[in-house]
Amino acid sequence: MRKAIPMNHDSLSVEQTLALLEEPREVVLCGHLNPDGDALGSILALAALLETMGHTVTKLLPKGDKAPGLYDFFDGYEGGYKFTAAGAYGKTPDLFIVVDAPNKDRLGEAVEVFDRAGDTLVIDHHPDYTGFANHYLGDVGAPATGLLVWKLIRACKATITPVMAMGCYVSLMTDTGHFAFQNTTADAFIAAGEMVAAGVSPSLANTLVYDTRSIGSLELDSRLISRLAFAGGGKVVYSWVTLADFEELGISRDETEGLPTILRSVKGVEIAILLREEKSKIRVNLRAKGDYDVGAFAHRFGGGGHKAAAGFTTYGTLKEAEAMILEEADTYFSEIL
Repeated sequence: MRKAIPMNHDSLSVEQTLALLEEPREVVLCGHLNPDGDALGSILALAALLETMGHTVTKLLPKGDKAPGLYDFFDGYEGGYKFTAAGAYGKTPDLFIVVDAPNKDRLGEAVEVFDRAGDTLVIDHHPDYTGFANHYLGDVGAPATGLLVWKLIRACKATITPVMAMGCYVSLMTDTGHFAFQNTTADAFIAAGEMVAAGVSPSLANTLVYDTRSIGSLELDSRLISRLAFAGGGKVVYSWVTLADFEELGISRDETEGLPTILRSVKGVEIAILLREEKSKIRVNLRAKGDYDVGAFAHRFGGGGHKAAAGFTTYGTLKEAEAMILEEADTYFSEIL
Protein backbone atom coordinates (compact mmCIF):
# COMPACT_ATOMS: atom_id res chain seq x y z
CA MET A 1 0.00 0.00 0.00
CA ARG A 2 1.27 3.46 -0.83
CA LYS A 3 2.30 5.92 1.83
CA ALA A 4 -0.57 7.88 3.35
CA ILE A 5 -0.86 11.60 2.71
CA PRO A 6 0.57 14.04 5.25
CA MET A 7 -1.69 15.14 8.07
CA ASN A 8 -2.01 18.60 6.56
CA HIS A 9 -4.21 16.87 3.98
CA ASP A 10 -2.67 18.57 0.96
CA SER A 11 -4.79 17.81 -2.07
CA LEU A 12 -3.60 16.20 -5.25
CA SER A 13 -4.08 18.25 -8.37
CA VAL A 14 -6.55 17.10 -10.99
CA GLU A 15 -3.60 16.05 -13.17
CA GLN A 16 -2.00 14.04 -10.33
CA THR A 17 -5.32 12.33 -9.68
CA LEU A 18 -5.66 11.34 -13.33
CA ALA A 19 -2.09 9.96 -13.23
CA LEU A 20 -3.12 7.83 -10.24
CA LEU A 21 -6.02 6.51 -12.31
CA GLU A 22 -4.06 5.76 -15.49
CA GLU A 23 -3.60 2.02 -14.97
CA PRO A 24 -6.84 0.01 -15.42
CA ARG A 25 -7.78 -1.69 -12.16
CA GLU A 26 -10.59 -3.13 -10.07
CA VAL A 27 -12.12 0.01 -8.57
CA VAL A 28 -14.83 0.48 -5.97
CA LEU A 29 -16.77 3.75 -5.57
CA CYS A 30 -18.71 4.55 -2.41
CA GLY A 31 -20.35 7.64 -0.96
CA HIS A 32 -21.60 8.44 2.53
CA LEU A 33 -24.45 6.90 4.48
CA ASN A 34 -27.85 8.17 3.34
CA PRO A 35 -26.40 9.36 0.01
CA ASP A 36 -27.74 12.59 -1.46
CA GLY A 37 -27.76 14.03 -4.95
CA ASP A 38 -24.14 15.14 -4.75
CA ALA A 39 -22.82 11.73 -3.69
CA LEU A 40 -24.98 9.75 -6.12
CA GLY A 41 -24.55 12.06 -9.10
CA SER A 42 -20.79 12.20 -8.55
CA ILE A 43 -20.50 8.42 -8.27
CA LEU A 44 -22.49 7.79 -11.44
CA ALA A 45 -20.50 10.35 -13.44
CA LEU A 46 -17.16 9.14 -12.09
CA ALA A 47 -18.04 5.50 -12.73
CA ALA A 48 -18.76 6.34 -16.36
CA LEU A 49 -15.43 8.15 -16.68
CA LEU A 50 -13.46 5.31 -15.10
CA GLU A 51 -15.10 2.74 -17.34
CA THR A 52 -14.05 4.71 -20.43
CA MET A 53 -10.50 4.57 -19.01
CA GLY A 54 -10.64 0.78 -18.85
CA HIS A 55 -11.31 0.26 -15.16
CA THR A 56 -13.69 -2.36 -13.80
CA VAL A 57 -16.02 -0.40 -11.52
CA THR A 58 -18.35 -1.46 -8.71
CA LYS A 59 -20.65 1.12 -7.10
CA LEU A 60 -21.21 0.34 -3.42
CA LEU A 61 -23.79 1.54 -0.92
CA PRO A 62 -22.67 1.87 2.71
CA LYS A 63 -25.89 0.22 3.87
CA GLY A 64 -28.30 -2.01 1.96
CA ASP A 65 -28.49 -2.32 -1.81
CA LYS A 66 -31.32 0.10 -2.63
CA ALA A 67 -30.30 3.62 -3.59
CA PRO A 68 -32.73 6.50 -2.93
CA GLY A 69 -35.73 6.30 -5.25
CA LEU A 70 -35.64 10.06 -5.78
CA TYR A 71 -32.83 9.57 -8.29
CA ASP A 72 -33.99 6.38 -9.97
CA PHE A 73 -34.42 8.27 -13.26
CA PHE A 74 -30.71 7.52 -13.71
CA ASP A 75 -31.79 3.98 -14.51
CA GLY A 76 -32.51 5.29 -18.00
CA TYR A 77 -28.88 6.32 -18.51
CA GLU A 78 -25.95 4.18 -19.57
CA GLY A 79 -24.60 2.24 -16.61
CA GLY A 80 -28.01 2.27 -14.94
CA TYR A 81 -28.80 2.94 -11.30
CA LYS A 82 -27.59 -0.34 -9.83
CA PHE A 83 -25.54 -0.45 -6.66
CA THR A 84 -24.04 -3.31 -4.64
CA ALA A 85 -24.49 -3.63 -0.88
CA ALA A 86 -21.10 -3.21 0.77
CA GLY A 87 -21.71 -6.27 2.91
CA ALA A 88 -22.23 -8.39 -0.20
CA TYR A 89 -18.98 -7.33 -1.89
CA GLY A 90 -16.38 -10.01 -1.21
CA LYS A 91 -13.50 -8.92 -3.42
CA THR A 92 -10.35 -7.00 -2.54
CA PRO A 93 -10.36 -3.99 -4.88
CA ASP A 94 -7.17 -2.45 -6.20
CA LEU A 95 -8.54 1.01 -5.45
CA PHE A 96 -11.33 2.23 -3.20
CA ILE A 97 -12.54 5.75 -4.05
CA VAL A 98 -14.57 7.52 -1.37
CA VAL A 99 -16.88 10.12 -2.89
CA ASP A 100 -18.32 13.05 -0.89
CA ALA A 101 -17.43 11.70 2.56
CA PRO A 102 -14.81 13.40 4.77
CA ASN A 103 -14.40 10.69 7.37
CA LYS A 104 -14.41 6.92 7.68
CA ASP A 105 -17.42 6.85 9.98
CA ARG A 106 -19.63 7.86 7.05
CA LEU A 107 -18.81 4.67 5.13
CA GLY A 108 -21.03 2.35 7.17
CA GLU A 109 -20.61 -1.30 6.19
CA ALA A 110 -18.17 -0.34 3.43
CA VAL A 111 -15.40 0.27 6.00
CA GLU A 112 -14.32 -3.37 5.78
CA VAL A 113 -13.93 -3.14 2.00
CA PHE A 114 -12.04 0.13 2.40
CA ASP A 115 -9.65 -1.42 4.93
CA ARG A 116 -8.69 -4.31 2.68
CA ALA A 117 -8.36 -2.28 -0.53
CA GLY A 118 -4.93 -2.06 -2.15
CA ASP A 119 -5.08 1.72 -2.34
CA THR A 120 -7.50 4.46 -1.30
CA LEU A 121 -8.55 7.88 -2.59
CA VAL A 122 -11.00 10.46 -1.26
CA ILE A 123 -12.69 12.97 -3.58
CA ASP A 124 -14.58 15.48 -1.46
CA HIS A 125 -15.43 19.11 -0.74
CA HIS A 126 -16.25 19.00 2.97
CA PRO A 127 -14.11 21.11 5.34
CA ASP A 128 -13.64 18.36 7.94
CA TYR A 129 -11.64 15.74 6.03
CA THR A 130 -9.78 13.56 8.54
CA GLY A 131 -6.94 12.29 6.37
CA PHE A 132 -8.00 8.64 6.45
CA ALA A 133 -7.10 7.75 2.84
CA ASN A 134 -3.78 7.39 1.04
CA HIS A 135 -4.70 10.04 -1.52
CA TYR A 136 -6.98 13.05 -1.48
CA LEU A 137 -8.50 15.27 -4.14
CA GLY A 138 -10.36 18.00 -2.32
CA ASP A 139 -11.49 21.59 -2.46
CA VAL A 140 -13.45 23.01 0.47
CA GLY A 141 -14.40 25.97 -1.70
CA ALA A 142 -16.15 23.76 -4.23
CA PRO A 143 -19.95 23.88 -3.94
CA ALA A 144 -20.23 20.14 -4.62
CA THR A 145 -18.04 17.09 -5.04
CA GLY A 146 -19.53 16.81 -8.51
CA LEU A 147 -17.56 19.89 -9.55
CA LEU A 148 -14.31 18.03 -8.78
CA VAL A 149 -15.52 15.04 -10.79
CA TRP A 150 -16.40 17.38 -13.65
CA LYS A 151 -12.88 18.81 -13.60
CA LEU A 152 -11.51 15.27 -13.89
CA ILE A 153 -13.80 14.59 -16.84
CA ARG A 154 -12.79 17.80 -18.60
CA ALA A 155 -9.06 17.34 -17.94
CA CYS A 156 -9.20 13.74 -19.15
CA LYS A 157 -10.61 15.00 -22.45
CA ALA A 158 -12.97 12.06 -22.46
CA THR A 159 -16.03 12.02 -24.66
CA ILE A 160 -18.68 13.44 -22.34
CA THR A 161 -21.57 11.01 -22.09
CA PRO A 162 -25.10 11.90 -20.94
CA VAL A 163 -24.63 10.30 -17.51
CA MET A 164 -21.37 12.17 -16.91
CA ALA A 165 -23.03 15.51 -17.62
CA MET A 166 -26.32 14.76 -15.87
CA GLY A 167 -24.63 13.21 -12.83
CA CYS A 168 -22.45 16.25 -12.28
CA TYR A 169 -25.34 18.64 -12.96
CA VAL A 170 -27.58 16.93 -10.40
CA SER A 171 -24.70 17.05 -7.94
CA LEU A 172 -24.32 20.81 -8.38
CA MET A 173 -28.04 21.55 -8.54
CA THR A 174 -28.88 19.70 -5.33
CA ASP A 175 -25.92 20.83 -3.21
CA THR A 176 -26.44 24.48 -4.17
CA GLY A 177 -30.22 24.41 -3.71
CA HIS A 178 -31.13 25.21 -7.33
CA PHE A 179 -27.95 27.35 -7.53
CA ALA A 180 -29.30 29.65 -4.80
CA PHE A 181 -27.44 28.72 -1.58
CA GLN A 182 -24.46 30.67 -0.24
CA ASN A 183 -22.05 28.04 -1.55
CA THR A 184 -23.00 28.79 -5.18
CA THR A 185 -19.89 30.10 -6.92
CA ALA A 186 -19.03 31.49 -10.32
CA ASP A 187 -17.30 28.17 -11.05
CA ALA A 188 -20.59 26.39 -10.36
CA PHE A 189 -22.37 28.43 -13.03
CA ILE A 190 -19.49 28.03 -15.49
CA ALA A 191 -19.43 24.26 -15.01
CA ALA A 192 -23.22 24.03 -15.20
CA GLY A 193 -23.08 25.93 -18.48
CA GLU A 194 -20.58 23.38 -19.81
CA MET A 195 -22.90 20.57 -18.76
CA VAL A 196 -25.82 22.21 -20.52
CA ALA A 197 -23.64 22.59 -23.61
CA ALA A 198 -22.95 18.85 -23.31
CA GLY A 199 -26.67 18.12 -23.49
CA VAL A 200 -28.17 18.51 -20.02
CA SER A 201 -31.64 20.07 -19.91
CA PRO A 202 -31.93 22.20 -16.73
CA SER A 203 -35.71 22.03 -16.99
CA LEU A 204 -35.71 18.24 -17.17
CA ALA A 205 -33.21 17.91 -14.32
CA ASN A 206 -35.29 20.20 -12.12
CA THR A 207 -38.49 18.33 -12.96
CA LEU A 208 -36.99 14.90 -12.29
CA VAL A 209 -35.54 15.87 -8.90
CA TYR A 210 -37.99 18.46 -7.56
CA ASP A 211 -41.25 18.27 -9.48
CA THR A 212 -42.06 14.56 -9.46
CA ARG A 213 -43.42 14.14 -5.95
CA SER A 214 -45.87 11.70 -4.46
CA ILE A 215 -49.09 12.80 -2.75
CA GLY A 216 -47.72 11.25 0.43
CA SER A 217 -44.64 13.47 0.39
CA LEU A 218 -46.83 16.56 -0.02
CA GLU A 219 -48.92 15.45 2.95
CA LEU A 220 -45.69 15.09 4.93
CA ASP A 221 -44.91 18.75 4.13
CA SER A 222 -48.28 19.63 5.64
CA ARG A 223 -47.56 17.70 8.82
CA LEU A 224 -44.11 19.26 9.10
CA ILE A 225 -45.56 22.77 8.81
CA SER A 226 -48.33 22.03 11.31
CA ARG A 227 -45.66 21.21 13.92
CA LEU A 228 -43.52 24.32 13.46
CA ALA A 229 -42.03 25.64 16.68
CA PHE A 230 -39.76 28.62 17.23
CA ALA A 231 -36.98 29.77 19.52
CA GLY A 232 -34.64 32.72 19.66
CA GLY A 233 -37.37 35.26 19.08
CA GLY A 234 -38.45 33.53 15.90
CA LYS A 235 -34.95 33.23 14.42
CA VAL A 236 -34.72 29.49 15.02
CA VAL A 237 -37.39 27.17 13.63
CA TYR A 238 -37.66 23.46 14.26
CA SER A 239 -40.04 20.67 13.42
CA TRP A 240 -40.08 16.90 13.19
CA VAL A 241 -41.33 13.86 11.33
CA THR A 242 -42.04 10.49 12.92
CA LEU A 243 -41.84 6.84 12.00
CA ALA A 244 -45.62 6.80 12.05
CA ASP A 245 -45.67 9.51 9.36
CA PHE A 246 -43.76 7.30 6.96
CA GLU A 247 -45.92 4.27 7.67
CA GLU A 248 -49.24 6.12 7.43
CA LEU A 249 -48.32 8.02 4.26
CA GLY A 250 -46.54 5.12 2.56
CA ILE A 251 -43.44 7.10 1.70
CA SER A 252 -39.71 6.40 1.87
CA ARG A 253 -37.00 8.19 3.82
CA ASP A 254 -35.46 9.73 0.70
CA GLU A 255 -38.65 11.73 0.15
CA THR A 256 -37.66 13.99 3.07
CA GLU A 257 -34.66 15.54 1.33
CA GLY A 258 -36.40 18.87 0.74
CA LEU A 259 -37.88 19.28 4.24
CA PRO A 260 -34.98 21.27 5.76
CA THR A 261 -35.25 23.78 2.92
CA ILE A 262 -38.94 24.30 3.69
CA LEU A 263 -38.04 25.19 7.28
CA ARG A 264 -35.20 27.46 6.17
CA SER A 265 -37.57 29.41 3.91
CA VAL A 266 -39.64 30.79 6.80
CA LYS A 267 -39.43 34.59 6.94
CA GLY A 268 -37.20 35.88 9.72
CA VAL A 269 -35.59 32.50 10.38
CA GLU A 270 -31.80 32.21 10.51
CA ILE A 271 -31.44 28.58 11.63
CA ALA A 272 -33.66 25.61 10.75
CA ILE A 273 -33.64 22.29 12.60
CA LEU A 274 -35.37 19.14 11.36
CA LEU A 275 -35.64 16.09 13.61
CA ARG A 276 -36.41 12.85 11.81
CA GLU A 277 -37.33 9.81 13.85
CA GLU A 278 -35.84 6.49 12.77
CA LYS A 279 -35.62 3.12 14.48
CA SER A 280 -33.60 3.60 17.69
CA LYS A 281 -32.21 7.01 16.67
CA ILE A 282 -33.00 10.57 15.62
CA ARG A 283 -31.45 12.13 12.53
CA VAL A 284 -31.02 15.89 12.75
CA ASN A 285 -30.65 18.16 9.72
CA LEU A 286 -29.52 21.77 10.11
CA ARG A 287 -29.72 24.69 7.70
CA ALA A 288 -28.58 28.29 8.15
CA LYS A 289 -28.80 31.67 6.54
CA GLY A 290 -26.27 34.47 6.96
CA ASP A 291 -23.04 33.80 8.82
CA TYR A 292 -24.23 31.16 11.27
CA ASP A 293 -22.13 27.98 11.17
CA VAL A 294 -24.31 24.91 11.65
CA GLY A 295 -21.43 22.66 10.54
CA ALA A 296 -19.45 23.55 13.66
CA PHE A 297 -22.62 23.11 15.73
CA ALA A 298 -23.13 19.61 14.28
CA HIS A 299 -19.58 18.70 15.28
CA ARG A 300 -20.61 19.07 18.91
CA PHE A 301 -22.79 16.02 18.40
CA GLY A 302 -20.30 14.00 16.36
CA GLY A 303 -21.75 15.10 13.02
CA GLY A 304 -20.51 17.44 10.35
CA GLY A 305 -21.18 19.15 7.07
CA HIS A 306 -20.88 22.68 5.78
CA LYS A 307 -21.39 26.12 7.26
CA ALA A 308 -24.93 26.44 5.89
CA ALA A 309 -25.96 22.77 5.84
CA ALA A 310 -25.02 20.01 8.25
CA GLY A 311 -26.38 17.11 10.24
CA PHE A 312 -25.83 14.51 12.92
CA THR A 313 -27.43 11.52 14.60
CA THR A 314 -28.55 11.33 18.20
CA TYR A 315 -30.50 8.90 20.36
CA GLY A 316 -33.48 8.89 22.68
CA THR A 317 -36.98 10.20 22.04
CA LEU A 318 -37.91 13.14 19.86
CA LYS A 319 -38.70 15.22 22.93
CA GLU A 320 -35.36 14.37 24.53
CA ALA A 321 -33.50 15.23 21.33
CA GLU A 322 -35.39 18.51 20.99
CA ALA A 323 -34.58 19.56 24.55
CA MET A 324 -30.92 18.64 24.25
CA ILE A 325 -30.42 20.39 20.91
CA LEU A 326 -32.18 23.59 21.94
CA GLU A 327 -30.19 23.75 25.18
CA GLU A 328 -26.94 23.41 23.26
CA ALA A 329 -28.12 25.89 20.64
CA ASP A 330 -28.92 28.37 23.39
CA THR A 331 -25.21 28.44 24.23
CA TYR A 332 -23.75 28.16 20.75
CA PHE A 333 -26.02 30.67 19.03
CA SER A 334 -26.28 32.96 22.05
CA GLU A 335 -26.24 36.09 19.89
CA ILE A 336 -29.65 35.25 18.45
CA LEU A 337 -31.26 33.03 21.08
